[in-house]
Formats: sequence, structure tokens, C-alpha cells
Amino acid sequence: MDNDHISTPVFKDSVFYSQDTQAVAMTIGGVIRKSFITLFLLLAGAAFAWTRPYASVDEISGKIALFSIGTLILYFITMFKPDVAKITVPLYAIGEGFVIGAFSWFMQKTYPGVVVQAATGTLGVFAAMLFAYKAGIIRPSEKFAMIITMATLGVVFIYLADLLMARFGGSGLSIVQDSSNIGIAFSAVVCVIAALNLLLDFEFIVRQSKLGAPEKMEWIAALGLLVTLVWIYLEIIRLLLKSKSRSH
Repeated sequence: MDNDHISTPVFKDSVFYSQDTQAVAMTIGGVIRKSFITLFLLLAGAAFAWTRPYASVDEISGKIALFSIGTLILYFITMFKPDVAKITVPLYAIGEGFVIGAFSWFMQKTYPGVVVQAATGTLGVFAAMLFAYKAGIIRPSEKFAMIITMATLGVVFIYLADLLMARFGGSGLSIVQDSSNIGIAFSAVVCVIAALNLLLDFEFIVRQSKLGAPEKMEWIAALGLLVTLVWIYLEIIRLLLKSKSRSH
């Protein structure tokens, strides 16, 4: 099967090619510029949330839940209506930034130092994956993309099951919640899966730019990278918390 059709959980061919073929083509440079914009907006939203006074944990949880729902809605609007991506993606970045900022504030108060470690780890993972891709150490094939996509969906289903169990009076799945060897190993595997998704993002952006996807799709590409980076950050925090809990 032709590698030009490699897809990821965020990027879909139907999204890219349902657009006007006469439009100006997307470029890697355009994706980079828009990625910097979305990252800046995310950090701005995070900084705003970090500096807010919170009266209680319930207040933080409520705001995180509210903004999470809002960003989820914006995400699906963007996927189904790429024409509005130049509006919805920046809004998504700001909203997601608020979620990350509020969450990180709570994590820092509870586990001092974990936020800096997770942020540093995320940058390190991004740099390592970009180097591996640019150097040709790992070149995602169609089979590779399929495996990573299926593994990603598997993680999503496990997290949904954990959420539903906790919501209806259970304690959640032990493999997700526990700081046992199995729990730590699971989080480590999820971190690897999240990191490998970056390779799919890079490959898809390069392929689609060569195939002449419309310029407006640069926002979709930037969104994909942002989603993956946020996922990596959250998974590193989860892994660090499990490791700290185990050491104590």
C-alpha cells in the first residue's frame, strides 16, 4: 500500500481532500509557523490559568471540566469543518492551555517539581522524535502507522473504561490507577505510544505538503501536533506521579 496515504488518529485523508483543489497548497513552513502560534496561545492560556486564585479543589476541577468540554467541541468542529480551522484551532489552543495551566497548578502544589520535569521531558521527547525522523532512523510505513493507530485507540478505550468505572462507583482500572510495577509499565508503554504518534504527525505533514493539500489545512496539522504534545505531557506527569508514589 502506498505510504502517501498514511493517516493518524488526528489527520484523515477525507479532511484534507474534501477541499478546493485550486486553493494555495500547504507547506511545511506554514505548518511550523502555525504550530508556533498555537503553542504560544496554549502557553498564554496556561499562564493565565496558573495565576488565577482558586478557592478549592472543586473549583479547579469544575473549571477544568468546563474548558475540557469546550475544547472537545472545538476539536470536533475543526475536524468536520476544516474551513473554520483558522478560528477554532487558536480558540482550542487557548482553552486547552487553560486546562493544562489549571491542572499543572494543582500538580505543582501537590507534587512540587513535577511540572518542570514533565515539561522538560516533553521537550526532550519531541526533540528525540524529530531527530529520529529527520535522520531517517525511523520512517513510518503503512504497517507502522496502522500498529500505532490501533495501539492509540486501545489506550483510548482503556481510559474510557477506567473513567466509566470510576464514574459509576468503582475505583477504576488498576492498570491505570495503581503505582504497582504493572501500572508503571503500562504508563511507560503509553508514553512510548504517544511519542511514536509524533512520527506519524511528521510523516503525514511531509506527505500531504508534497501532495498539495490546501493551505488552510496547515491549521489542522498544527492542531495534530498540539494534541500529541499535550498527550505526551500528561502521560509523563502520570508516569512521574506513579514513580514518586512507589518510591514513598
